[in-house]
Amino acid sequence: MSLVVRSGPLTEQQERWWLRLYWREKGDIDNAWSKRWDLPAGVSVAAATAALTALVERHEVLRTGFGLGPDHLPYQLVFAAEGFRLPLTVAGLDTLAEYTDEGGIHPLVGGSMYTRPPWSVRLFVEDDEVRVLSLVFEHILLDGSGVRNLREQFLALCGEEPGGALRITHPLDRAAGERRTPRTPEGRPARSRDPRELAPRLLVPATVKEETPEPRFLMSAVRYEGFLPLLDRVCRTHRVSRAMVLMHAVGWLISRYSGIPRIMVVNAIGLRLPSDDSVDLVAKAMEVMVDLDEDRTLAESLTAVAAGFLRAYTEELRLGLRDQDARLRLEKERGIGSVRGLYFNYQGPSEPDTPEPAGSPSVPETGVSRTDEWRSGEEPWSYATWIYVDGTTVSVDFDVDAVMLPAGVVHRMAELLPAFVRLVAERPDAPLSAARTLLPPDFARDTEARLVRGTWVHLDTVAGVIAGCPGVLAAEAAEEDGDIVARVSLDGSSCLFDVHEYVLSRLHLEGDLIAPHRYRLAGGSASRATGPGLPDLAAGAEWRPGDGTPVLGPATEPERELVAALQETHGFGAVNLALTYAEAGGRAILAPAVVETLRRRGLEGLRLPHFATAHTLRAVAGALVRRTPGHAP
Repeated sequence: MSLVVRSGPLTEQQERWWLRLYWREKGDIDNAWSKRWDLPAGVSVAAATAALTALVERHEVLRTGFGLGPDHLPYQLVFAAEGFRLPLTVAGLDTLAEYTDEGGIHPLVGGSMYTRPPWSVRLFVEDDEVRVLSLVFEHILLDGSGVRNLREQFLALCGEEPGGALRITHPLDRAAGERRTPRTPEGRPARSRDPRELAPRLLVPATVKEETPEPRFLMSAVRYEGFLPLLDRVCRTHRVSRAMVLMHAVGWLISRYSGIPRIMVVNAIGLRLPSDDSVDLVAKAMEVMVDLDEDRTLAESLTAVAAGFLRAYTEELRLGLRDQDARLRLEKERGIGSVRGLYFNYQGPSEPDTPEPAGSPSVPETGVSRTDEWRSGEEPWSYATWIYVDGTTVSVDFDVDAVMLPAGVVHRMAELLPAFVRLVAERPDAPLSAARTLLPPDFARDTEARLVRGTWVHLDTVAGVIAGCPGVLAAEAAEEDGDIVARVSLDGSSCLFDVHEYVLSRLHLEGDLIAPHRYRLAGGSASRATGPGLPDLAAGAEWRPGDGTPVLGPATEPERELVAALQETHGFGAVNLALTYAEAGGRAILAPAVVETLRRRGLEGLRLPHFATAHTLRAVAGALVRRTPGHAP
């Protein structure tokens, strides 16, 4: 048995990742990361096991798990190296193809029900030699450079000369000095404006299609042969990193497709320094607004993007992560389910190794090759770019939902990316607008959605969702003075608050849906109040969600059980079920405790969107179902 040598509260970054681990256990779409290492000949199973054991002894982060305390809050456990059981399995090399075809078996790692560390290893063996090692892990442990670092240490430990002493740190060592997000007297985060306030919910709207393509998720892997010298010339000239040159290029292409000069980028950044050879909590997601002002020159636009990232990174270091509960309130106010930014993950050396020699010849054209892979069942409305450097080749994986970025658009973006970078290199003083000459006439989006208050919305989707609400006879949606106005006819069995609640509970399901800013009661509708404690409305009257919230007490068994679970986990007294979880005072970090408390009471059915979007507590209770006898908890 492995003993616990130290424990303590989670850092803010660990809290965010622990929640991801927990919701994956509950069926949320969130895969673990995996890397495959082809090993040199001569590595036996015993040697590989001994090397992994030595790594676990060396790095505490590889033997850190999470648990739930009596206060329902998670904490971290650092296990002793002695007696630690490696999360290791061994399989024949002939099973590798099946394993790969299945996308790699991603076990449930970490989270509330598993106190083992969030990583695992599978060795693929032939003749007692390990040919392939598959590592499944979380970004809380490793990023790209961290994985390479771990591989180097592993191979050194498999050989005759084990790696020497290393500087080893752990997040818990810094927990006491971690700076929590400063607060205003009103309890809001004391920081600059949240980029989600300004970003469209979706960077690009859904395309006009008769039906959703299946499969709809495309991974287009593009290799740019000989591209690195051109990329590095821009880096040296403008004193920016490779990642910023590529982010500027990808951001501009998406901006021109959508027609929006401002996009939000979720940038994966590492906390590793070049001289740092430890294995630590190394990656975090940072949100940055990228403004692509076409009045700037290409050089000015590039340096402005790089400077914006630097300012955002400095603020993250100074103030810590943005408050998740404040995010929930913000998205409720905007009437959206969540904001989908561009996920950008650059892996590789950030800067050119050496200065460019004087009198360097012109850089030859880049060779471009592409392979496409289609998948089903991924997360909808996604757009991510994964970038790797290998020699002078740069590889970019465009991982997208084809409903948002069709395959043809992705392929065109892949062709245009090196041309845009070359334009920056050759004509840095040209205006950014000059790059439009690279675009074909049919490059811009084809959609029936419109941009309203910084959010893409499809009016037919709004009307269709409202029409599906019980008690609604007919529904129309229109834009009036920048507001989405819904004209609703009711049969008397529901009220406008019920309709609004119904829309809020479906925001995370529809990419081009937002909640109406105003509801208008159509002629012929039964005169109904908007809820208990609010006045009746006559035909033709309007109601805004901000005009008042009804008071809804628990009336059904699931509602009473939910209120009891909130009392147990949060200490709430009476709860108004017309509020969202966040509005009622619920904390994101305690949402798993609510789920587990209800599970012990025999109720299940709750998922992340019930807590992370604008579901009212009544709608949350409505999703609860009684667990059938014999069903595993």
